[in-house]
Amino acid sequence: MSPTLSFFQNIEPSKIVFFCFGNRDRADDAFGLLVAEKLAGFYPKNVFSEEDEDISVFLVDVVSQDIYDVVVIVDSIDSGSKPGTLLVTSDIADYVRPLTSHSIPLPEIKFLIEKQNKQFLFIGAQAKTVEFLKEPSLEIHDAVDEVIKLLV
Repeated sequence: MSPTLSFFQNIEPSKIVFFCFGNRDRADDAFGLLVAEKLAGFYPKNVFSEEDEDISVFLVDVVSQDIYDVVVIVDSIDSGSKPGTLLVTSDIADYVRPLTSHSIPLPEIKFLIEKQNKQFLFIGAQAKTVEFLKEPSLEIHDAVDEVIKLLV
């Protein structure tokens, strides 16, 4: 069983919230935004992206409420691995470099989530390109499809 599926095994889907980070100009290969678009079809009230608002700040408000038990962060990463390579972990550390400029660093987000007695999961994909106004790469589209298979 994949780490994601085992992570969600005993959790009511309505108790999971997804925060999908991404650059509107696709300078991070659009991984988070593409995942958000697809997930919104399955979890319309549980998916937030930067297309909606500045979710770094909004995240703190949502996490402090008693609505969700699990917080999933989705973002492009720069891990030096092959483009499209997925990282699924609940043990995020400083070695995970997101390509999006969060107003709150990922380790701090994890700390805030766990301080509220909620579970945390990070899903990242290695971007292929960080050029502005480029179409998302085929590798990122494949990674998005893989994430959707894991989550729905």
